[in-house]
Amino acid sequence: MPIVLVTGVSSGIGRACANLYAERDWAVTGTVRDPAKRPEGLDGRVTLDQLDLAVPGSSAALAERVIARGGCPDVLLSSAGTMLFGAIEDMSSDQFLQIFQVNLFGQIELIRAVVPAMRERGSGTIANVTSLGGTITFPFFGAYNSTKWAFEGISEGLWHELKPFGIRVKAIEPGFVETAIWGKALPAGGSKAGDSELSGSEAYLPYLRAMLAFETHISNRTTPEETAVEIAAAIADESDRLRYPVAAYARAITRARRLLGARAIMRFFHGRWMGTE
Repeated sequence: MPIVLVTGVSSGIGRACANLYAERDWAVTGTVRDPAKRPEGLDGRVTLDQLDLAVPGSSAALAERVIARGGCPDVLLSSAGTMLFGAIEDMSSDQFLQIFQVNLFGQIELIRAVVPAMRERGSGTIANVTSLGGTITFPFFGAYNSTKWAFEGISEGLWHELKPFGIRVKAIEPGFVETAIWGKALPAGGSKAGDSELSGSEAYLPYLRAMLAFETHISNRTTPEETAVEIAAAIADESDRLRYPVAAYARAITRARRLLGARAIMRFFHGRWMGTE
C-alpha cells in the first residue's frame, strides 16, 4: 500500500487531498496542530499526527515519527500554510518572520528530513503546494506571495538536486480555490469593512478597498475536492515536469504571462487591482 504524508488536513486543499488518497486505498498520514481534535469532514482512515510549522524542530520530529511508524512516504504533499493581507510597509518584522517560518522554513525542514530515506530507496515524490501567487504578486499579498516565490525557487533547486536519485519534485500552483484561508486573512466585511477593520496606514485604505472588491467579486472558484483531483494527477505524472498550474484562472493567467510578458500582465492587472490606472 503506497504511503502519503499530507500537511495541513484541518480544512481546504489538504483535507480534500487526504480524503482522496484515503478513498484510493493509500496509507495516509495527515498533520494538524492538535491531533486530539479530529477535523470535521476528514476521512476516518486518515492517521493524524502533530505538526506546528511555526515551531522549529516540529517538522523534523514529525518525519522521524512517520518513518519509524510506517516507513518512508512515497509522497510528501506539503499543503499547509498561512496568509497575510496588508501593505508591506505596515507589516512588522515579527509578521514576516512568522509567515516565512510557516510557509517556507518549516516546509524546508520537513523536506530535508524525508529526503535521506527517499534517496536511499531511490524513489519518491515531493509535491509542494506553492500558488499562482508564487509566479505573480498581488498587491497587499506581498508578504504571502514572497513566501510562495521562495518555495518555487526551493522546488526548482530540489528538482535539479534530487533528479539523479529518482525523486520527482512537483510545484503545484493553485489559482482561486474556495478555502477557509481567505476568510482567516481578509477582513470580515470584505470590501465593505470599516476603517477599524482595515489595519494599516490611512494612505493605503482606498487601494485596500479596491483590492478587496476585486477579490470579493471572484465568483469562479474551484472547490478543494476538484483541486485535489488535479493535484493527484500531477503527483501521478511520471514525467520530470516541475510546475502544474491548477484550479480557477491559474492556467489562463500563467499562459497570458508567458505570451505577453510579465510587465504587460503586471500593468494590465494594476488598475483592476488598485482601482487606478
